Amino acid sequence: MSEIICADCLEVLKSMPDKSVDLVLTDPPYNEVNRESNGYMSLDKGTADSAQIDIPALAGQFVRIAAGSIYAWCGFRQVSAWCDELASRGLSIRVGVWNKTNVSPMNGDSLWLSGIELCVFGRKPNAYFSAHCKKAVWTGPSEQINGFPVPNPLWLMQELIEASCSPDGIVLDPFAGSGTTCVAAKILGRKYIGIEISPVYAEIARKRVEQAQYEERLFGDTSIPPSNDSCLWGGA
Repeated sequence: MSEIICADCLEVLKSMPDKSVDLVLTDPPYNEVNRESNGYMSLDKGTADSAQIDIPALAGQFVRIAAGSIYAWCGFRQVSAWCDELASRGLSIRVGVWNKTNVSPMNGDSLWLSGIELCVFGRKPNAYFSAHCKKAVWTGPSEQINGFPVPNPLWLMQELIEASCSPDGIVLDPFAGSGTTCVAAKILGRKYIGIEISPVYAEIARKRVEQAQYEERLFGDTSIPPSNDSCLWGGA
């Protein structure tokens, strides 16, 4: 069971059985940052990050479908909503931070650089977790994918999958985009389900997954950079 489906994710999610995947790892649209180029650097994401999402409806489906954990990448205005929705359904919550090492200098002369992305992590009781005593802070570079404006980095998706999905588990990404989560799952030997409403992006994702089985290095350095400090007394 590994596939990328081109459809509205809520409609697909409603048809999926309870606890049918082990991990939900996804990056829904933030609908926050979408600016045209200022002449030397662009944050124009086209339509990839401009859709409105129904966080309560999505959270309800994620919790129903996931047997284990959920990572929802989100804008800072969405963090409280995701935390509230997942916590109210009985999950343990952490807020994670991706600390980017190759940030844009846009407006750096007048503001702190925008160099982080946030996610809300929710874990069900007894869910698989192997990142013992590590902080939810991941440091490393962003990546670029031809034809897609806002990809998540492969190294980061690999780290989260390894931490929260057993080797025989299934990873679900309901906002698959360019398919990075599915590519990471493929490389790590996990099954995956990707859902993407855009036919253009769904095709990009399918091609990337197909290529991943032949040449893992095609999508850049897939090694996981050091990002967390383990606690001194070791893992639990």
